[in-house]
Amino acid sequence: MPEALGKFIVFEGIDGAGTTTQVEVLARALLAERRLVHTTREPSAGPIGSLLRLGLSGRTTFSSARHAQVMALLFAADRLDHLACEIEPHLREGTVVLCDRYDLSSIAYQSATAGDDPLAFARWVRELNRDAVRPDLTLVLDVAPEVADKRRRQRRSAVELYEDAALQVRLAELYRRPGELVPGDPVVVLDGNRGVDEVAAAVRAVLAPVLAG
Repeated sequence: MPEALGKFIVFEGIDGAGTTTQVEVLARALLAERRLVHTTREPSAGPIGSLLRLGLSGRTTFSSARHAQVMALLFAADRLDHLACEIEPHLREGTVVLCDRYDLSSIAYQSATAGDDPLAFARWVRELNRDAVRPDLTLVLDVAPEVADKRRRQRRSAVELYEDAALQVRLAELYRRPGELVPGDPVVVLDGNRGVDEVAAAVRAVLAPVLAG
């Protein structure tokens, strides 16, 4: 891909961390400043992403014997399609692309469900995503699992595949060690237990030098 002119910012965290909310808040703020902004998410709205969303909602099922591997492969395929069809074109136009989840989610979620050696599995998932464009910054919203669980219940939406309480605890621990999951990537972990406005202010403070550059 030609050198990107825009900025690629990713939000990560366990289910209920507030990633979707913070993407929306930041997008509105940047639009008010007349910045070019595009918001997106993973799984994407593309064909593979749509299949993944059916799997996450329980409306279709994949192999139970190699479930973590199957999901990792599908997410990696969706990511490359997402990059080519949506993210990279916007970056070439100088747009700030805000993505709700990216390959750190794949590495964390599939590693947490793969078995006894999550870091070994993480290396394999990272290799699957070796051709994925690296974010200019990844923001991990660190939220206590019980706080995230309360938020999910307040949403009153259908329970998805990975919204198991014990799994969310394991995921929270993995997300606090991003250097082991995506070594070399610029990642900042922020306290996501605070109110929306407080988290948004912290996000803007961290992003200021990245967007200025």
